[in-house]
Amino acid sequence: MRAEPPPRTRVSLTVLVPSLVTVAASAWLAARPGAAAAQTALVVRLNHPAQPLASVLAVSNPFLRPVPLLVLAVALVGWVLVAAAGWAQRLECLRGLAVAVLVAELLAQALKRIVDQPRPTAVIPGLDVHGYPQDPLGRAYPSAHTAVTVAVVAALWPWTGRPQRAAGLAVAVLVPLNRLYIGAHWPLDVVGGAAVGMVAAALSWLVAAYWPIASAQPARPPAGV
Repeated sequence: MRAEPPPRTRVSLTVLVPSLVTVAASAWLAARPGAAAAQTALVVRLNHPAQPLASVLAVSNPFLRPVPLLVLAVALVGWVLVAAAGWAQRLECLRGLAVAVLVAELLAQALKRIVDQPRPTAVIPGLDVHGYPQDPLGRAYPSAHTAVTVAVVAALWPWTGRPQRAAGLAVAVLVPLNRLYIGAHWPLDVVGGAAVGMVAAALSWLVAAYWPIASAQPARPPAGV
């Protein structure tokens, strides 16, 4: 794969600012009285979706539990690293991955404690967890699974090819849908989680732009036009 420079600062900020606004807006809405009631009908519908979505979610469900999902993530990251154009790009990918995962996890866990929203399974009786080993524990907003998945896929996006992007995008879409499907999250949780992931990815791009790892490619100013 041809070595690519990180996104310019303008691109990173164009992603970062609206993502921060989305995080703030979705957190505010999730914490509002009546937020659970307003989302209940959609949660129930997604817990038993219509075809063909039902079949897609049923087939993918076993692969999106914690251990299989971790194995899948390692495989995708390994694919990106193997295809990278040299060690400089591999190190860029690893650093971007580390920054994105750390920011996404810390921000998601902080927001969980601030918003303190119960999960749908604790509010709506009779939800089907679709074989999940136990009822999802902890606070709902935001979806940390979604945040970390989107952060990983988006952080590596500038250094991936079309097949890797297609695979990453599929995972980034299926994970939040799966969290809704098993009753672990409200719709606002996955919106907030995706926004958290994009915040983390944009910050990882800024790190790569301002502190590039040396490579054979000529340096490019981070604050370009």
